[in-house]
Amino acid sequence: MLEKAFNMMRKSKALILIFIVLINICCGNKSFDLSSVALGEDAKKYDFENKDLFMKDAAKADIIQYYADENKGITYGNIPLDNTMGTRITVYKGKVGAVDTNAAEKYSLEFVEKIIKKHGNPTASITDKATVDAQLVQPIFEKLKKLSPEKVSWDQNQKNAFTYPTSFFWDDGKNYSILSISIEDDGKIRNKYISVTKEAYRNNAVFGLKYPTPPASPWYKYMN
Repeated sequence: MLEKAFNMMRKSKALILIFIVLINICCGNKSFDLSSVALGEDAKKYDFENKDLFMKDAAKADIIQYYADENKGITYGNIPLDNTMGTRITVYKGKVGAVDTNAAEKYSLEFVEKIIKKHGNPTASITDKATVDAQLVQPIFEKLKKLSPEKVSWDQNQKNAFTYPTSFFWDDGKNYSILSISIEDDGKIRNKYISVTKEAYRNNAVFGLKYPTPPASPWYKYMN
């Protein structure tokens, strides 16, 4: 009788273990690939509210903001995102109006490559100069040179310095996209990417963007 009771206990433990495993599979850490989001699409397609990844702010009836402050569980085409800058998705009149994010610093150049590949040749760009630690400058220069050969060049008057695009701008007819990068002396590369529909932009639906474009903006002649 004791043996029978023991066997029943073992079976019960096994069933409990199986149940726990199933719960972990079904309700474990969720993930979301931000690169799957297309501007202008019906926001319901992505079910932002039920992913347990975003906070919601519906300050206005036709504008909803979804935030992920630490980017937990969110990537961009398998590229990790920055866990301090966060991600913001704007839904305007039920459609995806904007995506605003930053890749993790370690993966900045991979992120730049992916965004350039996605959008193609930029409509416009801005260049500046960077001076980087001698042990780090060569690989950074070579990578950027492959991505933008016409805009990247060594500074002949200063050691370990080069010119590179700090911002790329794209206008595909329906959307504006801006990718900005900054290179620090220690080789750290910061980045910021925002893509917005012209409709959402021209109705001032996106945090951080203002329409009409301020005259001081480098994109003034492009974003009107």
